[in-house]
Amino acid sequence: PVEYLEKYADFYYELGEKAQDDLANKPEHHRLWAQAMPSPVGDDGLYHHPLYFACNDFVDDQIGRVINALTPEQRENTWVIYTSDHGEMMGAHKLISKGAAMYDDITRIPLIIRSPQGERRQVDTPVSHIDLLPTMMALADIEKPEILPGENILAVKEPRGVMVEFNRYEIEHDSFGGFIPVRCWVTDDFKLVLNLFTSDELYDRRNDPNEMHNLIDDIRFADVRSKMHDALLDYMDKIRDPFRSYQWSLRPWRKDARPRWMGAFRPRPQDGYSPVVRDYDTGLPTQGVKVEEKKQKF
Repeated sequence: PVEYLEKYADFYYELGEKAQDDLANKPEHHRLWAQAMPSPVGDDGLYHHPLYFACNDFVDDQIGRVINALTPEQRENTWVIYTSDHGEMMGAHKLISKGAAMYDDITRIPLIIRSPQGERRQVDTPVSHIDLLPTMMALADIEKPEILPGENILAVKEPRGVMVEFNRYEIEHDSFGGFIPVRCWVTDDFKLVLNLFTSDELYDRRNDPNEMHNLIDDIRFADVRSKMHDALLDYMDKIRDPFRSYQWSLRPWRKDARPRWMGAFRPRPQDGYSPVVRDYDTGLPTQGVKVEEKKQKF
């Protein structure tokens, strides 16, 4: 609506140092992206896009209308969960829109949960979209199936890491750059990004919140890098990531890496709904799945 657009006609969002990233030590596909879709941000580091901010303002008001429509009785029995599917680069790191990158600008999104009691607290522990369904199931006293990833956010204990992924491939939109698989492991302190077809990234989230300095080849962070790498690979195995392969293990900065081989066949865990998976060799119902510890390590 025009009235929202007019509010932001003279609004400029300041990007700070993120507007000055030359991408010199970043993955090649970031540079290709920046060249193909030039950023509208000038040397002053200001982002001007009235339509974008007006759209967000309008949507926010509409969400408010829905919440305000709740009766007092409904409020006493309603949990409100507010989040988004992704962020927006807005010219940070010379990039616009969204795509095969793990910068906070597009991966660190709002998550607000309001209980019927309305008590307030802030939690800084990393969480993920996949935690939302287990959380809602817990609130409804529904048991979570073994196969369902994620945890009840309200019961999460620190410290914790979460995976963020990108592997879009589709026909109708022919998305950016074709198939660019990315896996990322995020903790309170660091972020490791594996770009399978290009180079990787490591950021110190405490001392470099704007993710300007890629530490992937900095030997001072070798131990942190390896621990993050192990945690990510373990998680990919645990959730049966359909794109898991030994290439995620063999990165040029990990000289001690060895390919992982988890075996030729692994039945999926029972989900409580689908028929029990039968053993590949015997044809009998699977009683359980055991992965040898030695196969989990380098």
